Amino acid sequence: SFRVTEASFMIERLVQNAAYELGMDPAEFRAKNFIQPDQFPYLSPTGFVYDSGDYETAMRLAMDMVGYDDIQAEKEQARKEGRLVGIGMASFTEVVGAGHGEDYDILGLKMFDSAELRVHPTGKAILKLGVRSQGQGHETTFAQIVAEELGIPASDIKVVEGDTDNTPYGLGTYASRSTPVAGAATAVIARKLRDKAKKIAAHLLEASEDDLEWEPGKFFVAGDPDSSVTIQDVAFAAYTNPPPGLEAGLEGVNYYDPPNMTYPFGTYIVVVDVDTGSGQW
Repeated sequence: SFRVTEASFMIERLVQNAAYELGMDPAEFRAKNFIQPDQFPYLSPTGFVYDSGDYETAMRLAMDMVGYDDIQAEKEQARKEGRLVGIGMASFTEVVGAGHGEDYDILGLKMFDSAELRVHPTGKAILKLGVRSQGQGHETTFAQIVAEELGIPASDIKVVEGDTDNTPYGLGTYASRSTPVAGAATAVIARKLRDKAKKIAAHLLEASEDDLEWEPGKFFVAGDPDSSVTIQDVAFAAYTNPPPGLEAGLEGVNYYDPPNMTYPFGTYIVVVDVDTGSGQW
């Protein structure tokens, strides 16, 4: 995030220097000072409530990926060979999402964001968002959310952003909020459409809703998986054969107000190997 880099640099330099002062491995020093998983939800000294996290596991995964222990063991041999090998490590947690509307606003505007989803009779879909991609790859991210919720292939989902004549109102892309807020709005509206789709599926299968089970892409009668309809079948029926009393169509909009911030975290590790003779690294 645009504001986290500087703060993380300062904090992690202090952590690294403290580890050296104490003669401890920087990774083990961090492990001893991380908030532990059983301490969540955790009230920070600045008043934020961290909902979840497993910082040590993230760090250990990064260490395994780079072969941390092996590199540490090889450093002395590298010096004998005229090479300087160093390992840099930085862990972070971030405060993103810009929620909850009762606590945060911009000139009175609440911190919601929006998603409008329509499944066409063909079974393909169009998703319209209140945020705007600045190169983050929204098209892939949001299409994948719909794909996971409804079982429609991501390639069959068109994502539209940035035109307030054709998209629902939103607060835009900033503060790492697009996926936590607009992504949540996307998931919520997809689930609402899935609930409506279940009613249509029950009508098509001449079964009770309570007897239907869902797996991504289709509904089927419990105990009889051959008695099933796909989400594409349901989408077509939503416009051509809806149940009596149910409004036609398969579309809707959601304005999502996050109940809290989100707190992503991770660890970066960089290994630098410098040949002292040539200066190559």
